[in-house]
Amino acid sequence: MDTYAAEDAVFTSDTGMATVWLSRFVTMSGDRRLIGSYNLGSMANAMPQALGAQLWAPDRQIVALCGDGGLSMLLGDLMTISSYQLPVKIVVFDNRRLGMVKLEQEQAGLPEFGTELDNPDFAAVATALGLTGIRVSDPADLQDSVRRAFETPGPVLLDVLTNPEEVAVPGSRPRVKGGDSPSPRSGRSFRAERADRMHRMHRFDDDRCLGFARVIRPLPGTRAAHHPDTENLKERAPR
Repeated sequence: MDTYAAEDAVFTSDTGMATVWLSRFVTMSGDRRLIGSYNLGSMANAMPQALGAQLWAPDRQIVALCGDGGLSMLLGDLMTISSYQLPVKIVVFDNRRLGMVKLEQEQAGLPEFGTELDNPDFAAVATALGLTGIRVSDPADLQDSVRRAFETPGPVLLDVLTNPEEVAVPGSRPRVKGGDSPSPRSGRSFRAERADRMHRMHRFDDDRCLGFARVIRPLPGTRAAHHPDTENLKERAPR
């Protein structure tokens, strides 16, 4: 994928294993861009984000890296892609699992439970809806299939069967003395930056709660009614 994608391609990735694989093997060089749900961690975000990106930039190549769990939640959007003939390239990591949930369960020493998926042939579904569907079940066919997917005009869904037992871990980052890692943005340790972020979050929460206290009318006789920050609320609070 890194070889055949355009230098200005826009990638979208589902939360979970698709993002981990992308972070290890796709180079964000040149004018490439990456879109994901990396703060909220929403599931099934890659395909709808790809639709929006393709409408925003019709002349750029848009590549959606989808987990099979996420794609199956929004199969109806394949009809949208077909109806508008959006030339999105959809790559499905088809391991018949909710992979990140499985990994978290195993990391916690728990047995895998509730993560297995009974997937259809996603390539056949895409073909039935008017997209080009390509299914890869043999590793020997992978490179040619990826090349064909990226060279085929119009929307393409590449359904790649992957090993559910394969452990995907993020790429390592440089270590520094003391066991902490530098932030590529500031050069400070990730531990120090995380502490600063937590401090700012707590200050934000305190300010936000104080703001709520200023607009919510307290009940008579309560402690809030006598708090200095809630004085004169009878005049200012909404009726």
